[in-house]
Amino acid sequence: MNYAWEAVLQAERNGRERDGLRFVEASTPSPYIEVSVTDLNIMEPEGDIVEINPLYRLGDVFGRLFDRNTDEMTQTRALFFDVCMHYITQLDLREGLSKEDYYYRLLSEDLCLGRYGNRTKRWFALFGKQEQRLILRAYLRLLKTGNYQEEFRKAVTGIYAEAMVYEDNETAYELLVYLGTQDTQIQRERAAFLRELFLPVQETVHFFYENHFGIIDVDETMLVDEMVIF
Repeated sequence: MNYAWEAVLQAERNGRERDGLRFVEASTPSPYIEVSVTDLNIMEPEGDIVEINPLYRLGDVFGRLFDRNTDEMTQTRALFFDVCMHYITQLDLREGLSKEDYYYRLLSEDLCLGRYGNRTKRWFALFGKQEQRLILRAYLRLLKTGNYQEEFRKAVTGIYAEAMVYEDNETAYELLVYLGTQDTQIQRERAAFLRELFLPVQETVHFFYENHFGIIDVDETMLVDEMVIF
């Protein structure tokens, strides 16, 4: 963890909000790293305060603004430093940002703020950060290609390691989905979210959770007490 943006990313991976972090001038800065820590093996900020050496790569900008020999307006300077570092880390994190990343963030914001409905907002929150990213990537591809079954399959199998998606050859617009997870209310709501986000209204989906449905001539699915009759 060398740069300020690395500290921000690591904090977010561990469920902390970027806006909750506060950047301050390091009391004993290191000339070799931007983020000052007591233990170089620490992989994320220990608290909400991130100590920064403002001269590590921004000396031309901060050299005169944050001269240690100046002891006036300390609170104002501290606030200004925090605002500047938040802005700089935003610029760092947006460097190389693609148009798809931009759309991803807009869509994520819409879902989290309930613009797709409060129920959808609550269901979306049941997924972890990495799962949400996978879902939104698949949904953006769906908007481009219109291939709803393929993107639904990618989302389901990406989230559930043992998942399998089958299309019923005898009935149009019918899918059989084995998730390989416990049958709980939360899992039912997660499955309902995926169904509503990816599939058209006319598509019928049957979800199977812990036990796979039996398939003739496939011995692995025809185990007594471990299959569902469908």
